[in-house]
Amino acid sequence: MTSPATSDITKDRSHQSFKVPPHSVPAEQSVLGGLLLDNRAWDEISEQLSEEDFYRKDHRLIFRAIGSLINEGRPCDVITLSEWLDKSGLLNEAGGHDYLAALAENIPSAANVKSYAGIVRESSVLRQVIDTGYDIAGAGLNPEGRTSEQVLDFAESSVFRIAEQESRGRRNYRSITTLLTAALDKVDELYRSNSHITGIETGYKDFDEMTAGLQKSDLVIVAGRPSMGKAQPLDAKIRTQDGWKTMGDLRMGDRLASVDGRPSRVAGVFPQGTRDIYRITFSDGRSTEVCDEHLWKVHHRLWDKARTISTAKISELLTRKRYQDRLWIDHCSGDFGASRSLPVEPWVLGLLLGDGNLKGSAVRFSSASQELLDTFAESLGAGYQLRAAGGYDYRVVQSGGAHRVGQQGVSPNLLMEALKSLSLWETGAESKFVPECYKNADKSTRLALLRGLLDTDGWIEAWGSIRFATVSRQLADDVVELARSLGGWATKRVRQNRYTYKGERRTGRDAWVVNIHYSRPRDLFTLPAKQDRVIPKIKRQRMPVIKSVEWVRKAPAQCISVTHPDNLYITDDYVVTHNTAFAINIAEHVAIKGEKSVAIFSMEMPGEQLAMRMLGSLSRIDQQKIRTGNIGEDDWPRLTATLTMMQNRKMFIDDAGGLTPSEVRSRCRRIKREHGLDMVIVDYLQLMQMPENSENRATELSAISRGLKSLAKELNVPVIALSQLNRSLEQRDNKRPRMSDLRESGAIEQDADVIVFIYRDEVYNEDSQDKGKAEIIISKQRNGPIGECFLAFRGQYTRFENYIDDSRFSTGDYG
Repeated sequence: MTSPATSDITKDRSHQSFKVPPHSVPAEQSVLGGLLLDNRAWDEISEQLSEEDFYRKDHRLIFRAIGSLINEGRPCDVITLSEWLDKSGLLNEAGGHDYLAALAENIPSAANVKSYAGIVRESSVLRQVIDTGYDIAGAGLNPEGRTSEQVLDFAESSVFRIAEQESRGRRNYRSITTLLTAALDKVDELYRSNSHITGIETGYKDFDEMTAGLQKSDLVIVAGRPSMGKAQPLDAKIRTQDGWKTMGDLRMGDRLASVDGRPSRVAGVFPQGTRDIYRITFSDGRSTEVCDEHLWKVHHRLWDKARTISTAKISELLTRKRYQDRLWIDHCSGDFGASRSLPVEPWVLGLLLGDGNLKGSAVRFSSASQELLDTFAESLGAGYQLRAAGGYDYRVVQSGGAHRVGQQGVSPNLLMEALKSLSLWETGAESKFVPECYKNADKSTRLALLRGLLDTDGWIEAWGSIRFATVSRQLADDVVELARSLGGWATKRVRQNRYTYKGERRTGRDAWVVNIHYSRPRDLFTLPAKQDRVIPKIKRQRMPVIKSVEWVRKAPAQCISVTHPDNLYITDDYVVTHNTAFAINIAEHVAIKGEKSVAIFSMEMPGEQLAMRMLGSLSRIDQQKIRTGNIGEDDWPRLTATLTMMQNRKMFIDDAGGLTPSEVRSRCRRIKREHGLDMVIVDYLQLMQMPENSENRATELSAISRGLKSLAKELNVPVIALSQLNRSLEQRDNKRPRMSDLRESGAIEQDADVIVFIYRDEVYNEDSQDKGKAEIIISKQRNGPIGECFLAFRGQYTRFENYIDDSRFSTGDYG
């Protein structure tokens, strides 16, 4: 059945059929006739036109036949053309012998055939624009499951596909005489300028002397230690505001659970291919799986502040006794979850899961605490009351009874109905669980539910530990999850119950005991009697201490970038985990001091975060101050001056994830048309993708590097692409990188004009004598020397500066 949207488009197309699409039959006839008169014109015409550019079908067949004959090296005239078409069974469709003869007879000369081809091409472009317009309108009216973003991408790519065809017909070769003349003029210009810098200056004197600046049409690869990956397997769980999602199901814009209450969303999704996966396990039993490059915010009692280090680095530290059982990560604050209306008040549900009987004809509850019974009855409200059922057992009944005056039948117990809707009714003690809607609720709901559970089956040990016991393994797991979701530390163990019956020692059902540590333990209880038993001040809150890192498997992996200011997000078991400066410093210099136009494609870091990094770098304000907003009075003048300096500069940042070379090319063309373009930076190479399915990632990377080299030549600008290195260098004694360390593809080495490695000895050696010093290693330079130079690295500003031998750093101010 045709949809209304499709029907409308069909009507529009039908209406359009009464309007003749742009075309010129005389121009098409003149092109074909000119080719029959002078076959030599084919070399120019074939670059400008294709078979599809002709409006009439017979003309398309004739053009195809002419091309086949000429490409086979055979002469093409009316006789040979008729013979080819006749053998192919297409002569009648092409108009017959008489029409072919008329084409050759009605054109007096082939001199203007190129102009005629231009008319045919222009009409073809206009027809393509019309058809594309209808396709875009159809996609908008009937998206067929596509999002608005996908429809917009379809529209843009369709239009750019037409624009890209304009390059056809350009003469791409020049004579050596022309090139020699241009080269001599360039040499004379350089001689008169009295400068050996022939390209774009980077602001780094020694580096510019070795490279003569960044040259137009060069592909420059900048590679450093691989420490920015945050890959996890596709089946790893990530906590969103509404519940758990697997890493593979995350999409741009998804709202993530915040580790501290600040807003957080997925800013980028970057497939990483098949990776080695490691399980990192913590002291309370929680664990998660990550790759060896995944970053963590880790504490140690001897460190003045937390450090961001990789899984591989943690594994290395755990081999040293001083770090074993002494590295920990932060808890989450618990400030996330959906605020929603729930069928049972959470504290009441906690009581019923703890000491309630959820079977039979009535909701029953058992307790010897009058304080708890009074609070429970008050929480049930005026419509319910507790009725004694013998011993410590009570039934939860309706205040007016099940039979109401003037009402036929029995009035249902709404509390029982609510428990049925949660699939809790008729569950025995060993089968109880916390419904997902409560575990995914906001912090206050989860805390109230945990209070109800601990007010019933929880107790406080003499040394301050809070414990909970149940015969339901699932409920024990859910209590552990609740505690961790609130920022607590929780473990679970099984305890075998033994009892004596008529003098005989028997073994009962296993019980599960949950041990909880929480920063504010009194908040976990509602009853004053239990609150009073809580130790007022615990010496030290237990933190998730890293116990082990072990390889578990190979699996497809993916990393994400997040908008959280500290790059943190929550993964399996409520584990808090973490989510290029040289190239960016070059971009700052080129755009600000050089007053040139720079395009930055930041597939790793959100644009806002990159802008914050630039602010700290240029104003020389500690990045931690910038990230936290802890700006001192002395910092504000520098920050204001930097903002003024950066305003109206031609620096354009695109932080879309997973771009393809063609997408980068289209966006660069647009920037060049509108603002001019002098340099392109891609951060980073391994996060780019190819639209088609390649044989493997190495083949895909080869296509990407070729695409970037092609982009540099087409736009005649230097393209700087950041690249990761293989981790194999970590196993060598000399960890200075070399070209074989370039990750995933040797084609990068082949396509690059310049390959630059950054090495900082202090990264690998804590007692390094070269702290604050970076080696810039030029391992390949197609048109210049290789070697090394030195820069100073100011870590607190994330900034490289010129290195001075007397250990004084240059100011690097922009005048």
